[in-house]
Amino acid sequence: MKKFSDLGIKPIDDKAIFRVPRISITDILNCEIEILDYESGIKTSQGPNRYIVRIRHEGQECKFFTDSKRIKDTLDQVKKEDFPFKTTIRQLRFDSGSAKSFEFT
Repeated sequence: MKKFSDLGIKPIDDKAIFRVPRISITDILNCEIEILDYESGIKTSQGPNRYIVRIRHEGQECKFFTDSKRIKDTLDQVKKEDFPFKTTIRQLRFDSGSAKSFEFT
């Protein structure tokens, strides 16, 4: 009998899922992190077109999901050869503090 791994079947969408623990973006706010990689266009239970970002924080690799337009636009501008890079994620509040966004600094 054949093993599934011998069949050579790949996921249809071919999106990276990064087999590392998941972390909340709020757990790494105002901390220096290393951005290792990302994948765009991920559909989650929260909605479509999310980004999954693989990072190193305190020596451990992990990932977070985001729909922050600022972070997504910034990641799209980084050339592949410029990965990895260090940054800090800051939270921005607007509209009397009820709305928020995130950005790299």
